[in-house]
Amino acid sequence: MKTICVIQARLGSQRLPGKMLMKIGEFSIIEWVILRVKKSIKIDEIFLATTIKEQDNTLADIASSHDISVFRGSENNVLSRFVEINKISNADNIVRVCADNPFVSADEIDKLINYFILNDCDYACNHKEVLGNKYVDGFGAEIFTKKTLFEINSKSNKSEHFEHVTSYVWENQNQFKICALEPTKEFTFPNLSFDIDTKDDLIEFTELVSKFNIKIDTTAANIIKYKNQNLKN
Repeated sequence: MKTICVIQARLGSQRLPGKMLMKIGEFSIIEWVILRVKKSIKIDEIFLATTIKEQDNTLADIASSHDISVFRGSENNVLSRFVEINKISNADNIVRVCADNPFVSADEIDKLINYFILNDCDYACNHKEVLGNKYVDGFGAEIFTKKTLFEINSKSNKSEHFEHVTSYVWENQNQFKICALEPTKEFTFPNLSFDIDTKDDLIEFTELVSKFNIKIDTTAANIIKYKNQNLKN
């Protein structure tokens, strides 16, 4: 059984243009994501899915420099990028990681993959709070089967379905076996978010990395602990 990870990224963010190349400490945001995902022991191959636009050449170059595969496709039809990647890789399961999460955890991804397979799910996630599971936002991922991906692709009929890859699943929950992990105690912080969407988010996490000397191999549990300490000060 082959499991791939697709990191979805582009430079054309509306709220924070070019954020993927902005640095947090020593590394750009996209490098944080790539290097932390590469620590997974359950993922067989990692792809960067970006656009064919010239501005995303740099992202493709960075991904290649870190020895991960690159696929370039439609800017707005993100779903088509996933479908084409699956045709290339012939994967059984696809993990989706958004590059807005610089502190994504390989351990949490591996937990997700194990849980997904053991429970025979069509779709599962641990990247944020869903279905009341109280997961902290920004350390996990989504995973779905090849069958689910192609079903989504054949049935999607709204622009948001193509832009937001798994939105069809959530709009049609009765058609899929959706699973949501229960977090362990150190991840039960639904009030916390580690996404980078704005300049303020970038400043906050840059300061956090500097203050607590956060590295690529710093555990997610410690990063959460540091943020909670910061909030108390």
